[in-house]
Amino acid sequence: MIPTRYSVIKRILFSFILISLCTVVYSAVRKEFQELNNLYSNGKLDELSEAISNLKPVNDEERACLGYYNAMLKTKTEDTISAHQWLIERFPKSPYAQKSLLELGKIYILERKIEEATVYLRRINSTDLIERFYWLGLCSWWQDDFTTAINNCENYLRLDPTGEFCESAYYLIAECYRAQKKAYSALTTLIKLQNAKLPEMDEQYFYYRLGYAYELSDKLSDAVNAYRRGYELNRYSQIAYQIEDRLLELKSRNRNIDLSFLYPYPKLQIAIAEETVADSLKTVQKIEPKPAAPIVATQPVSKQDLSIKLKSKPKEGFWLQAGRFSIESNANRLVVNIRLLNIPATYYEDISGGKKSWVVICGSFPDRITAEEAKNLLATNNITTFLVAY
Repeated sequence: MIPTRYSVIKRILFSFILISLCTVVYSAVRKEFQELNNLYSNGKLDELSEAISNLKPVNDEERACLGYYNAMLKTKTEDTISAHQWLIERFPKSPYAQKSLLELGKIYILERKIEEATVYLRRINSTDLIERFYWLGLCSWWQDDFTTAINNCENYLRLDPTGEFCESAYYLIAECYRAQKKAYSALTTLIKLQNAKLPEMDEQYFYYRLGYAYELSDKLSDAVNAYRRGYELNRYSQIAYQIEDRLLELKSRNRNIDLSFLYPYPKLQIAIAEETVADSLKTVQKIEPKPAAPIVATQPVSKQDLSIKLKSKPKEGFWLQAGRFSIESNANRLVVNIRLLNIPATYYEDISGGKKSWVVICGSFPDRITAEEAKNLLATNNITTFLVAY
């Protein structure tokens, strides 16, 4: 029996559908492989490492999946770079290769290798990796290409208006406008950020940047109000010290600015006694202010045998970094405040990218547990830190 044209077409279509289904099944990532993302996102790195060693991939997509998370577990930068590059070359069409391109871009940004970072980020074509626009914007900013930086950040905000990097994208746009001497555009950008009402926005940093934008726009009264709102959120943070510096700078330019909120000492109540002598001598009585709440003393975590300033960055031990300042006096002041809590603190000078800064650190501590105890004590006193190991 000679097959009709209809039956031939039917067989071809059936074969095509069957082949497509087989391809999808073969290239799909099984549930146990999808679970690797949850383990990594939740910080369960030991479980992730064990899962990678036990899983047996049956297709290229699963092999790419294992390769990606294996790269993410590397502790040395050079090993991480090599693992991501291998994945990109071996499985170039995999979504995991796209993720590896993004990770390499971010690594090279941290290494200040901006041209290399840009090359990898531009190779990304996945519509799921919207954050690449933010990182491309950052690369353009480093290269002083402010117009391109603004365009990339605006693309990111348009595609993901409540994304992880939205706050940073607004600040980057404002910084680009500032670099272009467009103070009003920078101010408008920050007001847009305020109206966006992003979750978990750093309010103190926002008011610091807003105050500076007002300052550059010659709106000194608005600048002081913004600085004050930021300062009063936390008087002992790194940002508070930077706000104080800006306010004192404004005061040096305009002596009429009221900065009494920086030093809220009790007002003196002056009572004029009755005249008891012939020359009508007036006596002034000073009311004793209420004593300040004492700092709760704790056992020193370690001996206070460090000098206020180290000659160089520590080479070993567990430390807590409490701040990085562009003005040395601010670093010195924070060290003194931390030492009042019986926690050893010091600071050192750091030069990176041709810029000098002073880093405040606490320690060293004999182990992570002791460091975490000190970190919690500092947090109760509104001093934010993070653990570093040298």
